[in-house]
Amino acid sequence: MNSELRERSSGIEVAKGIVSCFLLNGLHLGIGWLLLRGPDPFLMYAVVLITAFGVFQLIYIIPLILFLRKRDRQDFAKGIAIGASIAFLLNATCFGLLMTGKIKIF
Repeated sequence: MNSELRERSSGIEVAKGIVSCFLLNGLHLGIGWLLLRGPDPFLMYAVVLITAFGVFQLIYIIPLILFLRKRDRQDFAKGIAIGASIAFLLNATCFGLLMTGKIKIF
């Protein structure tokens, strides 16, 4: 009974980590959108923040995973890593489609 409860709670922790990662990514892109809507001097920062999404994601995800592992929140850290991997794969796919010309923005 105890191991079943632990397995269930570890799955919930992984799901919480995935959702938390997507919320952090949403905050990241939200800040980029706000900068994009701001005055002209912020336009360059907004473009860099949005186009270099993967690099900036690594800047805040890797320390968060290391911090969570130190605090013995292994399953939550796994969820964060899974969420970051999903976001990276989606970003890479969209970038690849954009570069091959299958998707056109303008």
